Amino acid sequence: MTKRRLFRITFGLLAGIAIFMISACENTLEPTGMYNAVGGEPGGGSFSSGHSGPGWGTPDPGYTGRRFSSDTFPSVATWNTLGHQHAYPDPFHFSNGNKVVTMADWENRRKEISKILQYYEYGTMPAYDEDTVDITWVDSGTANCTITVTHKASGRSYTFTMNTSLPASLATGANENKASLPLYFNSGSVSLVGGTGDFPFSGGFASENEGEGAVPTLYGLDNRHPDAPSANMSYAWGMSIVLTVMEGIDQNGNGTIDTGERGFRGYYDPNKVGITGYSRNGKASMIISALAEGRQGSKVGHVAVGSAGSGGPAVERYVSAAGYRVNGQYADPLPIDGPGLMQYEGLVGKPWYMKKINNGDTILGTTLRYAPTPGGSSDAWRYTTVRGWSPYFEAYDTTPVNYNTSVTVPYIAWQSAAESWSGLETLSASRVQKGWFSPRFLEFADLHYGLDIDHVRGNEGRSKFGIICTIPADQYYLGALIAPRGLLFQDGYVVPRNNIEGQFAHWVIADEVYKMYGEFESGDPEKYIWNNGFELIWGTHGGNTGNETSDRNYHAMRIYNGEATSQFALANPNLMKLRTPHFPIDDPVSRFEYYKMVWGRPGHPTIAERIHKRVDPILADYVAGEANRPFPAAYASNIHPNYIPAGPKFKAMDWRGLLDEPEPMN
Repeated sequence: MTKRRLFRITFGLLAGIAIFMISACENTLEPTGMYNAVGGEPGGGSFSSGHSGPGWGTPDPGYTGRRFSSDTFPSVATWNTLGHQHAYPDPFHFSNGNKVVTMADWENRRKEISKILQYYEYGTMPAYDEDTVDITWVDSGTANCTITVTHKASGRSYTFTMNTSLPASLATGANENKASLPLYFNSGSVSLVGGTGDFPFSGGFASENEGEGAVPTLYGLDNRHPDAPSANMSYAWGMSIVLTVMEGIDQNGNGTIDTGERGFRGYYDPNKVGITGYSRNGKASMIISALAEGRQGSKVGHVAVGSAGSGGPAVERYVSAAGYRVNGQYADPLPIDGPGLMQYEGLVGKPWYMKKINNGDTILGTTLRYAPTPGGSSDAWRYTTVRGWSPYFEAYDTTPVNYNTSVTVPYIAWQSAAESWSGLETLSASRVQKGWFSPRFLEFADLHYGLDIDHVRGNEGRSKFGIICTIPADQYYLGALIAPRGLLFQDGYVVPRNNIEGQFAHWVIADEVYKMYGEFESGDPEKYIWNNGFELIWGTHGGNTGNETSDRNYHAMRIYNGEATSQFALANPNLMKLRTPHFPIDDPVSRFEYYKMVWGRPGHPTIAERIHKRVDPILADYVAGEANRPFPAAYASNIHPNYIPAGPKFKAMDWRGLLDEPEPMN
């Protein structure tokens, strides 16, 4: 490629005004060129758009997934014809069946995962390399930047302004912290000791209501084309441009990038950019963090995904919260060898046994204790679930009260008329929102249509949708792309429609990738796990606690400052509580999900094998206990049946995540 430079604009532009120069349309999509391998040819070959293997990864004859070439993806019609794919797609195998065994293999697998998500779900990232577009900018104010992107082939251009704010103590022209400050979009706080700004979602780079907007117009794209970028992909493109401007370029040719050659007056470190959002903007923030990349390789360093659910962190295939029961017992909702749950009448919900957190309570059995969050409010009214099938092992609160909501434990919100955010929203339902997904994604069949999994008693008629089980991916592929950078899920227990158990499963799966990075780099599986956080509160959709903003900013700063380490975190309650497992990994009802995760990070047992070790020994106790407990009525009058379990008891999963071997109780 011809080397080109970015030049700062020397003439003035009105801040905040977007300018289009439109000429003849081009209805073609240009490849991004972002899939080429870097650093040699691991496994005997490189992964690129012109090479399909078998030269990357190591052949694995035991791989049982549906093999395909990521250079010539099977059509959606092919996947629909193949039918139910209830097994959880394997992030640690290439699509051709070869397994990841080295860090170089994983970097190639990351590129393949990105390509899969772009092709099947979110649309193709429009090219922004030097041969395709010119990027210029002019700085204004303290740290504002007006950026113009010009499409070379057509001459069309798009101009947008990103306004950022700095604390007064940092807003000086000669600040010594230039080029090193963090910038967090939509955080609502300057406690990061850096900049804040508002990232433009719908109406800026794209209009999600119509699947149109600035980005497709700039490139002359037909929004009906199967590869057309979704609104979320257009946002990722926008962040890629912003990161590129922050990276800057060596304009004077002296071999270094000086502060004056970086946008935003050179204040910000492009690897310390963070973003957050709630609901649809939470989905967008996660996709931005997974797929945005500056020309020089910088990526979003921290993302807090708030109350986002389907299309974001919620794992599509994880539906055990719906509580499928056959002949009085829980059953596998999505078996490998059949269609599984297809009748709404079989969905009765799943109990959550709640236990209140009080100030002064210890965190995960350590000497650390819950206390008010720095800059936030007290932890005293938070709630958590206790481990396992708690009626037989541990105490729990019978009537926790918060937000004037009285809950009789066990709590089943899945189809409660009292909870407007109950039910389970799936991709089958959320994809009808125009612009969130690519046109190709709309072609996947809902083989469970009629299940009405989003049904809520008292709010009937919401939809008849089921789940999308035919796509050869799932939402934890996003978390795999974000690792090992900062990733924090935040949501409320009173939002079961966001499939918060499915989000927890995402956290568990993402841990495998974070641990893999630590083991490949230094042999330390704990090196990066503190970057992977999860926070649930007794709250509703949209985030309504004083803790979430302060916890988010605190988590980001510990990562940016290099303090997200075990040595620091094990003495720090504000990091420790973000590694609290909110759902019991050994709940027998959840086994139907985890037993189908027949893979794990290189060199370790599969997730399924590890869950089998925890759950199989207690199944007889669980079934016997179920026989002694009425379901679903009369919970309050018969919480602790007269049954003493005879099976082994294992320690609850703690901040270390899922271990290879369960630890017995002392």
